[in-house]
Amino acid sequence: MAHPTGANRATVDEDESQTALPTALAEEFRAAGIRDFSIDDTDRAAYSSDASLFRLVPAAIVFPHDEEEVARVLSVARRLGVPITSRGAGTSIAGNAIGRGVVFDFSLHMNAVLDLDPDEQSAWVQSGCVHAHLQKQAKPHGLRFGPDPSTHTRCTIGGMIGNNACGPRALGYGRTGDNILALKIMLIDGTVVTLDGSDASTTFPRLHELVAQNLGTIRTNFGTFSRQVSGYGLESLLPENGFDVRRAFAGTEGTWGVIIAAKMRLVKNPSFTSAVVLGYADMVAAAHDAPLLKDFPVAACEGLDSRMLDRVIDTKGAEAVPPLPEGAGWLVVELTGEDEAELETETQRLISESKSLDSAVLDAKAAAEVWAIRADGAGLVSRTPDGRDAHAGWEDSAVPVDHLGDYLHDLM
Repeated sequence: MAHPTGANRATVDEDESQTALPTALAEEFRAAGIRDFSIDDTDRAAYSSDASLFRLVPAAIVFPHDEEEVARVLSVARRLGVPITSRGAGTSIAGNAIGRGVVFDFSLHMNAVLDLDPDEQSAWVQSGCVHAHLQKQAKPHGLRFGPDPSTHTRCTIGGMIGNNACGPRALGYGRTGDNILALKIMLIDGTVVTLDGSDASTTFPRLHELVAQNLGTIRTNFGTFSRQVSGYGLESLLPENGFDVRRAFAGTEGTWGVIIAAKMRLVKNPSFTSAVVLGYADMVAAAHDAPLLKDFPVAACEGLDSRMLDRVIDTKGAEAVPPLPEGAGWLVVELTGEDEAELETETQRLISESKSLDSAVLDAKAAAEVWAIRADGAGLVSRTPDGRDAHAGWEDSAVPVDHLGDYLHDLM
């Protein structure tokens, strides 16, 4: 069964090693009763890439229907010595969702909101549940899931956990890993484990050993700033942090186990919101002013530059970009609060204390249009008008906000 999910940006090398393994996997999957998988060349080419520049052609793609099928696929992979890659929507720009072995795509069948508890402010979701679907289910209860990457219309909760995704509202709500209440995972041997922050110390002895042997390094180099999501979050396994495997699992990109389902924290929507755009000479100047935001009730912040706006206008027309303050680099800031008068005071204080050339407070319609620029722009600037890669390389960098201006100055 073919499941093309994107442009065919790679070709499958049809040498013996490339054809033998897919054929062997297909035979094993049929014998194991796996209902939905593909070794089709077009599908394998489509799944060889995500939103990054990296290309790895998988041997097979599996679209599991349930937990039992996941276990059977892992059994086959274990027997044949084939690696497993868990994939969400393939929106990662750092090559997180590609691999040469078997790729799991949970978004087709294992994509439901299993339970939503408004009183507890939580939701159990399957790994392939799309972020926007969870938000839609939570909205009637006055709730939302906090982190919201620009790819929220298609990224999955499982993928967000694997990448420990942030998004602009991580300022107010934290990273994905900060919002996990429990995880149901399957280890490579088929063992199902529920991680809820109260894991028995004997459950993961090798992790205990790893931490014990590297306490100094972990305490010094891990978790040093909020957006440090590269590598493993071993700081969550420190004794003083309760050896929280649930939290440490975020950002492991499927290397510790396969996410079957997750219980995620929901938060109440704020009573009042204020959207401000601050205009600067360029993005470097905007970045140098960003540390100011730490002193305000900021729920979200995003940077836009003139090149992104030009690309959006070229593609979607001038009407897609509302009037913005003077400048060639902008900070889009969302402040929230429970008191309207206090929020207005904080909004005006931010404008007056910033070093911006110009500023504007946006109404709800204009604010939605500006946030849409970021959601659309990320994909647009990475491709030429004819769909080719626009840049020789890019990276998903994380930099402490106090160093952001210097970082962009050196980068640009």
